[in-house]
Amino acid sequence: MTQVMEADRKRQRSYGNVSQIGRTLAVLEAANRLPSITVSALSAECAIPRPTVVRILETLCDLGFLEQLLPRGRYVLKSKLRALSAGFHDTQLAVEVLRPFADSITRDHLWPVSVATLEDHAMVVRYSTIPSSPLAHARSTLFKRLSLMTRAHGIAYLSFCSTTERHHLMRLARQAGNLVESDPTDWLEWRRMIMQCRAQGYALRPMRVDPSTSTIAVPVLSGEWRVAATLGMTFFPKALQDRQIVELAAVLNAAATAASEQLAGRGLL
Repeated sequence: MTQVMEADRKRQRSYGNVSQIGRTLAVLEAANRLPSITVSALSAECAIPRPTVVRILETLCDLGFLEQLLPRGRYVLKSKLRALSAGFHDTQLAVEVLRPFADSITRDHLWPVSVATLEDHAMVVRYSTIPSSPLAHARSTLFKRLSLMTRAHGIAYLSFCSTTERHHLMRLARQAGNLVESDPTDWLEWRRMIMQCRAQGYALRPMRVDPSTSTIAVPVLSGEWRVAATLGMTFFPKALQDRQIVELAAVLNAAATAASEQLAGRGLL
């Protein structure tokens, strides 16, 4: 499906790729990867002629991204390269990694799946498979803010972040005055909910919030007591038995574990 969509996207484009940009980016990627940055090594790694590699390297040096060492022949990266990734944060990496998992779960189980990340004192939906789900409960939830206290995504986050972070987030949410969608009146009940989520490995949205639908959510960890994102599935409670909910939670947890491993491989841990 992804390959078909990519092919359609390419057919709709008005212009082809700018080959020199592609070559320059290939050289930059290889320069970050190779133990020694030389014209010969980059030419072999990128399958780009040596004269072209030289022109690219000299341009990058002139722009301040690389520096040529004396005697000539080897190059080193300069700190300006960090500016190229300054706008790309861990949140975006987590969503990028989780997106194919969400798509796959919806293809297999039909229910819409969402990815949420923390923003200030709420969870924000960063990706949703609602457009591809035949069982979608809404037209869109993208960028919707979800309460940390009463929504499954928020409960999953608070249950698996550190105690210190949990206390800070609860205080911020309380000061903002938007817990009441609402703020649990029974704190003992809320604490039991947190303990239950940690014990079973997933959170369920309390029925009082919206009895017509429910959401299962699991944390995607990027270290001990560090939650990179949450992965959730929304469904109609009348359509599923408790056993099926547990099985779907296991599917979400398996995806979250695999995503955590990918995040570790890409340096987020």
